[in-house]
Amino acid sequence: MRDNSLPDELISEILSPALKVADHVFSNTSHVSPFAAYGESTSAYLLVCKSWLRVATPLLYSVVVLRSKAQAKALAAALSGNPELGRFIKKLRVEGGFGPAMQTVLRCSPNVTDLFLTLEIYSSDNVGGLCKGLGFINPSNLILQNFRHKPLNNKMVSQLLKGLSQALRKWDQLVVFDCPFQGSRGAAATTILPILVTKEIHTLVIPSIRESTWAYAVFKACPLKTIQVREPINEFHLENLGSKDPGLMAILEFTAETTRKPKAPGFEQISEFPVIAPSLNPSFIPLADAPREVRDQLWARILSFAILATSRKLALLLISKSFYRLALPFYYEHLIIRRTQLLLPISSILTRETTLGSHIRTLTVDCDIDSDDPSDDEDTGDTADGESLKVKPSDSIIAILSRTNKLVKFRSGSRLTETSPIIYMDPQISLDAFETLAECSGSTLREFLGRVQAHDHASPIAFNSLKALQTLWWRCDARFPDVTAVSPNALQSLEVLRISCAHPSFLSVLSEMKLPSLRNVILSERFTNQSQDAFFRTHGPKLTELSISDTMIGNMGARLFELCPNLSVLILSDEHSSYPPNYKHFHPLREVPSLVKIVFKSYYGIHHKDIESSWNNFFTNFKPRQCLTGLREMRFRSYKWPTSEREIAKSSWVRWAETMLTQGVTLVDLNGTKWRSRLKVK
Repeated sequence: MRDNSLPDELISEILSPALKVADHVFSNTSHVSPFAAYGESTSAYLLVCKSWLRVATPLLYSVVVLRSKAQAKALAAALSGNPELGRFIKKLRVEGGFGPAMQTVLRCSPNVTDLFLTLEIYSSDNVGGLCKGLGFINPSNLILQNFRHKPLNNKMVSQLLKGLSQALRKWDQLVVFDCPFQGSRGAAATTILPILVTKEIHTLVIPSIRESTWAYAVFKACPLKTIQVREPINEFHLENLGSKDPGLMAILEFTAETTRKPKAPGFEQISEFPVIAPSLNPSFIPLADAPREVRDQLWARILSFAILATSRKLALLLISKSFYRLALPFYYEHLIIRRTQLLLPISSILTRETTLGSHIRTLTVDCDIDSDDPSDDEDTGDTADGESLKVKPSDSIIAILSRTNKLVKFRSGSRLTETSPIIYMDPQISLDAFETLAECSGSTLREFLGRVQAHDHASPIAFNSLKALQTLWWRCDARFPDVTAVSPNALQSLEVLRISCAHPSFLSVLSEMKLPSLRNVILSERFTNQSQDAFFRTHGPKLTELSISDTMIGNMGARLFELCPNLSVLILSDEHSSYPPNYKHFHPLREVPSLVKIVFKSYYGIHHKDIESSWNNFFTNFKPRQCLTGLREMRFRSYKWPTSEREIAKSSWVRWAETMLTQGVTLVDLNGTKWRSRLKVK
């Protein structure tokens, strides 16, 4: 049989990027370890095939990171069973004491060149094996980690310092030291530094530039070639570097801190036009021989991208008459009105340029348009008898909407986001303006995210015209006395419905519609039981994603799953409670296999014993396998998984996550990280 396997050298090149640990990551001394991850272990590469196992084993063992007693014990067992594995270990990072197993690990790893040790050792840890094993190695690079502001001082730390000082006297190859100390004082510094200064240290790494003076003075007797500064140096320290010792400056290596903050993704803009050398022919006209239609098409295409890429949009229009003519539609394509004083001029432009309104696709109104204060009114000039005419901002916005017939998106307020809905601070349009919008752009409008003024006798007829609307974010307390006036075929394209505030009659209006495309509903308002029951009876079977408050599910209970049998995602949010919902609400009478994910968006912090007890009761009695057979994930937007063995052992959430895993459900934290069971000591 023909052998189609790759050579070991080529497999090694392929696997190296996946298994390699960068030097700056290995030596990272941050309080939160860069290895505090919950992803798949890189050892999974070894299980692909025998050739990968053979090639990847040395790569995997070349850098070893130990973060728990169970890992140390497992590694000790592996090295005892196969001593050859220990010879592959070149870099060893030990983020704790980890008990007697560390003596075996170090004894079986004679080729360690880079050693990372932490002095953040708690009294409950055990450093006996670590202290006994340090004498079996002879590293060239020592990296220490320590609390910078409040170093720990207990029996285990003292024992580790004593064991490390004894080992340091034997290490004759040490040339690099990563120093965690802020000064030459303190128990750790006074124990370690006198021994280190007798070594041939040529590279010293310090936390910040503030430690450079004393560190240089202490290690001056060593054959220092480089002092590296971890933290970037800011402008203040850069200015004071001139006062440093010339000898220190000659070997100091640092990175200057950048003061220019990068722009958020999606907001990159060209602040200045590029400098272009003048043409050798001053009378040259681009595309002079091409027909005007061809020139217009090419320049229009170019200008459409240029308008989006630069903040100096107006400058493009002023280059030439042809640029003004071609770029003007793109200038108004995405219109944002941030000042009330601009409403009347924009309205006048759209009145004068009758075709311009058809080019506006998105309109965002982020200014006061509902004030009756005369100071906010627009002055249009004087009448024949000398009296000044006033145009209210609300009238101007109606005039603008009446002259735009191809809007795709309308938004009132730019501060409104899904995570921070500032409902009562955004500008609101009148009900007449909403009806005008529906009448003029109803066939093209796909998104409406607006706040509408309340009205005691509103008509739902405007919804009949919104045939293309896909997303509706409704924020209006208007009352609809005649709910039957709306057509059953209204909002036939609506897919996402979000209600932040509304009168109960609005739900009744929606119940009169068929809404065949509706799939996602977010209800932030508390409605009467009668109105919400009617809404869910009509549209519940279509919903695949639903967001409601804990209070609403408390009122509906498990009946919610009977009204919405096809839900795949359920989102619960209540900002006023840290207590969990009743577990009985998640035990419907019938099996609901469609529900895959439950998201808890509110803040569920554990500050008191009774709150923790309530959550413990919830997870103990919540049995998804009985009814919610398809549930696979529960996400909590207010909790983050612990990053150290000590924190994991103390965390109630970890205990509950382990309980849910036995039910086939994974808990997910605010970063979207799934909990994975850790290796345990038997």
